[in-house]
Amino acid sequence: MQKIPQYIKNEDGSYNVVVPDVQLNEMDQLMIDNGYPLEVELNIVDGRRITIKQRKKIFALLNDIYIHTGQPQGDLRQMFQFYLEMMKGYEPISLSDTTVTKAKELIEIILEWTFLHDVPLNFKTTDLLKEDGKFIYLTVINRKCIICGKPNSDLAHRQAVGSGRNRKTINHIGAEILALCRQHHNEQHQIGVDAFDDKYHLKGAWIKADEKLNEMLRGGK
Repeated sequence: MQKIPQYIKNEDGSYNVVVPDVQLNEMDQLMIDNGYPLEVELNIVDGRRITIKQRKKIFALLNDIYIHTGQPQGDLRQMFQFYLEMMKGYEPISLSDTTVTKAKELIEIILEWTFLHDVPLNFKTTDLLKEDGKFIYLTVINRKCIICGKPNSDLAHRQAVGSGRNRKTINHIGAEILALCRQHHNEQHQIGVDAFDDKYHLKGAWIKADEKLNEMLRGGK
């Protein structure tokens, strides 16, 4: 297995990578010497094992889907694992020893399914997922309160938009946003954002608005 002893990040976000002991045949060398590009595939092997917290997230989500649909958790787990295996070309996945990366991908697939099928999430489940970027983004895009899961929630700014400014015309890109139901949004303003973050363990959870969220905040959805 090769190791990468050196890499440099470019301004465009790509990397220049040094990989020693690469095998090149004569044709490869000839093409390189004559300035032809070579297509190279680099796969980083994740040696980390699935964490206890990741397992808890997976089984909490499966339990919420079971409560909503009645479909046994074992069947659900196999369905999602099979989908990930087919989508990524993975060998059969076992939750006892899979990698952190595969567990993260599995959680993201299950999350997308729950939002697509409007599955209510238990408070303990949402509490487990508050630091998960995919979950936070999905709550905002689908306007479900990150605390209680209530639908049709407000898109709340961490720093209040100044009075007199028209939300439909200003640029929200980069603003820190969460989906909060009216009750929790009002509480955020009443007790202040720092106390609110401490109470609901939301420090670091606010996401920066991208083009899609900017459009939503300006009344596009």
